[in-house]
Amino acid sequence: MSDRSYAVVDLETTGTQRHAGHKIIQFGCAIIHHAQITEHISITINPERAVPREVLALTGISQASLRTGPTFDEVAPTLHQLLADKVFIAHNVNFDLPFLNEAFENVGLPPIEPLAYDTVELAQVMLPQAVSYRLKDLSTFLNIVHEHPHQADSDAIATAKIFLLLLKQIGQLPRPVLQQMVALSHYLSRQTGEVFEQALHEKTAQELPSYLQKVGEFVIRRQKPTDTTLGRHAHDHYPATDPEKRQQFDQELKPRPAQFAMMDFIYRYQNNEASEKLIIEAPTGVGKSLGYLLPLSYTLTSLAKRRLVITTSTTVLQAQLDRQAVPLLNHLRGVNFRVAMLKSASHYLDFDRLAAYLRHGAKNRGTAINEMRILVWLTQTQTGDLDELQITNYATEFFQSINHLPTLVPSSQYFEADFWRRVVSRATSAQIVITNNAYLAQHLDDFTSDQDMLVVDEAQHFAEDLTQSSHGYFSVMRLQNRINQLLELVRVLQDNNDVEPVLERLQSPLFACQLLLNQLIQQTQELNDQIVLLAHQNFIRETVYLQAEDIHPHQEALLGALEQVIDSLDRYLDQAIELEETLDHEALKSDTAQKMMALIFHNNQLERLQEHLLTAVDHLQDREFNQYGFYLNLDDDGINYQLNWLAMSHQSLRQKIDRQFSLQIYTGASLAVGTDFSYFLDHLNFNAHDVHCLRLQSPFLYQEKAELLLPQETYSPSENGADYDNWISNTILPVLRQTDKQTLILFNSLSSIKNVYGRLQSALGFEREVMAQGITGSNDKIAKRFRLAKNAILLGSQSFWEGIDFPGEQLSLLIITRIPFESPKNPTTHYRNSLLKAAGISPFNADTLPKAILKLKQGFGRLIRTETDRGIVLMLDERVVNSPYASKVQQAFPEKLPKLILPNQQLGHHIQDFFRD
Repeated sequence: MSDRSYAVVDLETTGTQRHAGHKIIQFGCAIIHHAQITEHISITINPERAVPREVLALTGISQASLRTGPTFDEVAPTLHQLLADKVFIAHNVNFDLPFLNEAFENVGLPPIEPLAYDTVELAQVMLPQAVSYRLKDLSTFLNIVHEHPHQADSDAIATAKIFLLLLKQIGQLPRPVLQQMVALSHYLSRQTGEVFEQALHEKTAQELPSYLQKVGEFVIRRQKPTDTTLGRHAHDHYPATDPEKRQQFDQELKPRPAQFAMMDFIYRYQNNEASEKLIIEAPTGVGKSLGYLLPLSYTLTSLAKRRLVITTSTTVLQAQLDRQAVPLLNHLRGVNFRVAMLKSASHYLDFDRLAAYLRHGAKNRGTAINEMRILVWLTQTQTGDLDELQITNYATEFFQSINHLPTLVPSSQYFEADFWRRVVSRATSAQIVITNNAYLAQHLDDFTSDQDMLVVDEAQHFAEDLTQSSHGYFSVMRLQNRINQLLELVRVLQDNNDVEPVLERLQSPLFACQLLLNQLIQQTQELNDQIVLLAHQNFIRETVYLQAEDIHPHQEALLGALEQVIDSLDRYLDQAIELEETLDHEALKSDTAQKMMALIFHNNQLERLQEHLLTAVDHLQDREFNQYGFYLNLDDDGINYQLNWLAMSHQSLRQKIDRQFSLQIYTGASLAVGTDFSYFLDHLNFNAHDVHCLRLQSPFLYQEKAELLLPQETYSPSENGADYDNWISNTILPVLRQTDKQTLILFNSLSSIKNVYGRLQSALGFEREVMAQGITGSNDKIAKRFRLAKNAILLGSQSFWEGIDFPGEQLSLLIITRIPFESPKNPTTHYRNSLLKAAGISPFNADTLPKAILKLKQGFGRLIRTETDRGIVLMLDERVVNSPYASKVQQAFPEKLPKLILPNQQLGHHIQDFFRD
């Protein structure tokens, strides 16, 4: 491909709609010949019309340069001739090429019809682990200097450099992978797929490089051998004194007195014969991960055969421990600890399911790009963890068709290479297992007797996560929809036998499937009738909590209806498996093969729904019935309903944890309200006499590094939600216009984010990047983009209150819109409040308020992450200072944090002055 000439083009325009009269204001082009950028062209073009202020701000183009520039009709012949004999490259070619062609036609020139490649799609395929495929972010990811984003010449040069790097990577793909890519490449935009065809044509090497191997249909990366030698090293004995610790850290880490205190506290108790529970509040900056890992590591390397399990609230925190904390521990100790990261099978790729999808799955541009990027990713990944792909939505049919089911198939040709099998196998011998609370609760019986040390990191979530692990539900409507989809597929396959001879001999099993599915439709309607009787209402509009007296009269009939549906599902799924095993997939035509693939997908989903029904039957039995709360609420679509069950107590699970782990360490930045651990202890049913508590002091000088600001003119958050959101927008917009500091805005609901995001994006979107949870990408993707940005604004809720790290200038301004009181509509909250009321205790004082204080404490903790950080918290909720519980809420903030109440119009100026100083 090196003998071709390429024109890498980028346009800046007055708007994105070419049919709406928008014009080109800048043309940038980099010419590539013999794999080198030989020249670049930049022309600022007079559009002969007003240019929106936001476009000028975004591009940095001045009105003066536009006025003195040539018009498009003056430069069009030169550009037309320049591009006519070259391959056209653009970062989103379906924008630049049509826009340019329409401009040519408007001045009387014919459109150009070059070969055209899209670097967005090439990057999506070849850089499967990139956080973002925007030009600016790709440039950063690939260490390409891109000094002037949104200026056509700089963008064109950056795109050209990216294209050359991608070409090189494509040329290095093994021949079997290139063959698979070529089979899918015709789904890519325009002629982009030709890049892979040409690379395959030029490929001469047949052998795989040593780091790759071919397993079945796939080329995958060989597993790195793990160094399991433990031996005796320089640091075999715990450094008991501060000088010994300083010597072991040896200039590599800054000594932290609070961290040293945490280490000594744990070491004092960890080898006691009696069971011990340690509760440690370790504020941001203490270094709690190493604070517990270092002392415990000496037990792991002693003669005693003990192993450590660390559990966290999220898979993101799991990854941070695995990638950052454990390698640091290995370095300090001179030991390669055997480590396994455990999470559910659905996070991993299933080779057999991927192979089936490649052969028969539905194909379009989106699925083809995902298939191609996974084929490339398999040559890179050591884990097979789909989270590495940074996908916004893993709930799509494609990813649900290729992720791992919670079973292993020893007869599979991929069994030895199976990623999930490797994870489970590694965990059985690992000295340190890193898991999450949900997995721990659901797989507690899988841990071995020598895995007897437990660390619960970010432990403020542990009690609720244990309760939530019991949550289950089923939706009759969702079940009926799935059955109707299957019925339609079966009918289509029956009708296709005249054009698909292979189906002729399958008419009998297809007919049997049809009869069973029709029977299921009737039985699910009977089940629906039984559930509606429980609610005493025909339509479910809000959550309906079911009391024992609501269920008991209908319990036998409800169980009968459930068991009838389960039995029919069993018979249908057996018949469907027989149909699948009888069918010769290779003999099917493409369209029919895709329908069979869809049938298999829906059958798998039906099997998962059946598991929910089986769990419901278990929980409706008399022996467990009183341990669970049942309720009806609206499904995600807001129309249909689902029946839910949730344990009202996690006491039995707590007892199993006590039997498994003799040493339990609970740590987090927000475990105490002020100096009081009572709320945390009560939630886990701990007796204060049975635990050892340690509350460490923050190492940060908040009185010098931060301020808490409150607006003088406020609006009560208890008023109408939309009006309050409007007030938030009006209050923060002037502030955001007056500062260019990275800003995180924390909300208590996704609906408020949606309302405020619209206003901010409209007002500031051309000047600053505005990101929003649930709108602009997955949480992980948004967080990573925010870290790469310079003056971005991020609107977040829920998970953004904690567990994310934006040190230094990644975050300077934190805006908190409300005290994060939990919604009383949350079922967990409902049952907890019911138990408190029954005991004569105020739910607000005993639960709602302390929980909100701890969450607010976590939210504030996002701001100052290192000793050199500076920042401001703008708190918009007046209840922090004007409420009966204001003094308690203020315990969420550091005692010495300066607090100022200013007129609203002065907030932005004050923030400017703070950072200027």
